[in-house]
Amino acid sequence: MKKNIINPLIFWGELLFCMLILSSCSSDDYLNVIPKNSTAVISVDLQELYNTSDDRQLDYLKDVLKLKDADASGLDFSSKAYVFETVDGNIGLVAKVDDEDNISNWIKKLEKAGYCKNLTTRKGFKFTSVKDTWILGFSSDALLVMGPILPIHQADMQRQMIKFLEQDDSKSIKGSPMFQKLDSLESSVSMVAQAAALPEKFVAPFTIGAPKDADASQIMIAAEFVKGEDGCVNIKGETYSLNEHINNAIKENKKTFRPIRGTYSASMPINASLGIFLNVDGKEFLKLLHSNNSIQALLAGMNTAIDMDNIIKSINGDMSIIIHSFNEGENIPQMSAQLSNNAFLKDVGYWRESCLAGCKIIDWNKNSYYYTNGTFNYYFGVSDDMQFYSGGSPKYALESISKSQNAIPEYVQNKIRGKRLCLILNLETIFGDGTDKASVMTSIKPLLGNIRTVIFSM
Repeated sequence: MKKNIINPLIFWGELLFCMLILSSCSSDDYLNVIPKNSTAVISVDLQELYNTSDDRQLDYLKDVLKLKDADASGLDFSSKAYVFETVDGNIGLVAKVDDEDNISNWIKKLEKAGYCKNLTTRKGFKFTSVKDTWILGFSSDALLVMGPILPIHQADMQRQMIKFLEQDDSKSIKGSPMFQKLDSLESSVSMVAQAAALPEKFVAPFTIGAPKDADASQIMIAAEFVKGEDGCVNIKGETYSLNEHINNAIKENKKTFRPIRGTYSASMPINASLGIFLNVDGKEFLKLLHSNNSIQALLAGMNTAIDMDNIIKSINGDMSIIIHSFNEGENIPQMSAQLSNNAFLKDVGYWRESCLAGCKIIDWNKNSYYYTNGTFNYYFGVSDDMQFYSGGSPKYALESISKSQNAIPEYVQNKIRGKRLCLILNLETIFGDGTDKASVMTSIKPLLGNIRTVIFSM
């Protein structure tokens, strides 16, 4: 089954542990390890990251790596490490080897700490298993970690890694348009990825503006990560395509998005999983939505008996979509928007008559209604000052056009204003509770600090 490099739910903690042990030197031969058909690549300038880290983060890193001196690792922290996703969904992490003997000695320390198995040699390359989930292999040039993989499949993974460690630049990502784009980005953590490499639930916002015939593998995302204040990481990104037709469509359709005023920035509760903010003319925006299967799926529940097209055509101004949780049954979008008119209210009678058996639309308040089929409820209406509001409960619907009682912080709200498209992701609610959450938060701390919120803007 395909596993994605950005998938936050299962393997992120282990991935970041592996990332922490990587670095690179001045020679770029180790990049030959990264296959040309990789679907995503992240560059990590560890030296710059840790030059800006506080002493507590550095102490934590030394403890995790079981190193008093980073130079003793056999790796050079002077430039970049790379994380990549293969076409079959495996994750790889690669670094330049400075001293092969030092790496062997360092791994023996990790063995004693319970992180690794004993080193073995295969086809001239040394291998070990990291936490029974990742395979680490290295030569005199490159160190490669791949996974996640079940123990029963680790021998097959080693064979694949040997091919990567042996390949020359004709089979590597070096010189490819994807890598050239990544190399042009200046942040200490940068990424270029196909939209197809993202978890499915996050694809929709990144593919808005692409033509309907575009495959997610043809839509590229370039992003730069910057540590922000008070638990935030800011990601500045853009979408593009190497296909000229698709790229021209994306460029043209970007004009649909106007600067966000921030009308609904305070309507997102701090515990919501995802917020999408934009400012559009609904008539133009609707054309983009009709070309986007992911957005159509997001609105499918509401579209069962309510003509969302007519509602969206009435929008002119700020708009937001809030997902409180990705759990089944809790992922009904809370949608709000400034309207140019409320003519669609005249159609509510027709919508009522068109309801399928077991479904109905019931009066709620002035110019407001709710749709129900017994298990799915959707409340919607228009305020006196011409705002559309909606949600899966009366509370969420009314809160969609007012300040939440527990809104996201002001500094996060300020990041929304002025952008043309902004996504707010709450890592704590996306990762869930318990062991997975604790593992993830602990693992990302030395890289980006105590991160709770991701702000992606275009």
